Amino acid sequence: MRLGLFLASVLALVPMPASAALSERELSQAVATPPAGARLPALTFSDARGRAAKLETLANGTPLALIFADYTCRNVCSPGLTLTAARLRETGLVPGKAFRLVVIGIDPRDTRADALHFGQAIGSMPEVARATRFLRGDAATVTATTRALGYGHVYDPAADQYAHDASVYIFGADGRLIALLPQIGLLAEPLKAALTGNYPAGRSDWITRVARVCYGFAAAHGRFGRPILLGLQGLAVLLLLCAAVLAFRLWRVTR
Repeated sequence: MRLGLFLASVLALVPMPASAALSERELSQAVATPPAGARLPALTFSDARGRAAKLETLANGTPLALIFADYTCRNVCSPGLTLTAARLRETGLVPGKAFRLVVIGIDPRDTRADALHFGQAIGSMPEVARATRFLRGDAATVTATTRALGYGHVYDPAADQYAHDASVYIFGADGRLIALLPQIGLLAEPLKAALTGNYPAGRSDWITRVARVCYGFAAAHGRFGRPILLGLQGLAVLLLLCAAVLAFRLWRVTR
């Protein structure tokens, strides 16, 4: 039942694809492919309160989870942040001591107000929110960071939105990249393993691949993209119904 609920929640969060102006070639660039030996780059941003923040020193000797986001995104960015924060809380690790969370805005036009508003998505998790920094940078700084970390994103001027990968970068206390995990479909167990330095090199969970495929459907605009997405969302509804029936039967038995 737990697996069914998990899959249902993942599929239900997949947004319906808008009429896309980006080509398949452009969309293929919106992926995260970090280079070997990737580390936090030595670049300076400003946070949502206008303070200077050096990326490589934000961790302060603490493992760091980093995600990229469009602060005015209308798709998966806000749910992705919420799920990431929730899974960080579920690890049982102490925010600020065992990990920090950094969000980098990929749109240099976004304002401090946009970053602050975006951060409200995790306002119900104050312990994680206090260990989170929302960063903004100019175009050159953002480009240098995404190139250093192999993070792909493509701007769609027709929709005024970015097509981009939804991944969580996990860095060790020394600033070295430990793992790349999916935001949508993120699980507490591999997240904790990565933050504590126990994530096996080359690990690839099947659920990680499923989550990224679902993200691919959301970004796709090919002939079969919408029918496949509708099928997945229909499956999500069926899984939720099955879970509800099973829960009701268990409740009747235990009365």
